[in-house]
Amino acid sequence: MAEEERIEPTLDPNAAAPAAAASGPPAHDDGAAETEKPKSKKTLFIIIGLVVVIAGAVGGYMYMQHAAEAKRHQEAEEKRPENILKKQLMERKENAPPIYIPLEEMVVNLPGRGGEHYLQAKIVLRTNDSATEGKIKNFMPVIRDKIITVLSSRQMQELATVEGKVMMAREIALVINSIIAPQLTAIYILQQQPGTADMQNLERIGAVPKETSSGQKITGEAARAAAEFWNVTEMDLPVQAVLFSSFVMQ
Repeated sequence: MAEEERIEPTLDPNAAAPAAAASGPPAHDDGAAETEKPKSKKTLFIIIGLVVVIAGAVGGYMYMQHAAEAKRHQEAEEKRPENILKKQLMERKENAPPIYIPLEEMVVNLPGRGGEHYLQAKIVLRTNDSATEGKIKNFMPVIRDKIITVLSSRQMQELATVEGKVMMAREIALVINSIIAPQLTAIYILQQQPGTADMQNLERIGAVPKETSSGQKITGEAARAAAEFWNVTEMDLPVQAVLFSSFVMQ
């Protein structure tokens, strides 16, 4: 019996090489891709965050600029004479009961014939707006000074008549109103069409600015504002009347 020839399997070293070569590179590429993906996402998030921050900053700046411009416009409108007049008249309370505001007693020297004289007066102010009392308290030193100027500017002979007392009371009211509501008071005075002498006297006691009788800008603005809105009367002014609870001259 012939001996069978055995064939030993041989391993070809080059046969495994392609498999190894085929399987090696893909494993290396997958690792790089996995590393690059987180980096790309992180960069994208950073870019988005920067865009949001920049957009917010620009939007905030534009909003602040718009708000500042709106505030400047509102302040300019509030300072216009006609708008001041409108606000003051709208604040007036219709059919409100009168409010009486007593002032401290005042004593002044009076010029007149026959030597020195003095006037001792207690003044009560009539208004229908509760806010007027607060305004008067805030300006009390100035108001007292102006009232003393009016009181001491009268001759004793003038104040001995009813007409003289009424005229002085009206001037005191105008002086106080010119301090707490200057635009409204100036318009009221101009609507009365006072003569030059009257205007100069009102300027002297401080009821109207000195520019009024000389035809400066305030005259035109006041007249236009009054014509555009309402006719201003004594009842529209904060202090509607000046009353005397005591009036003694010696």
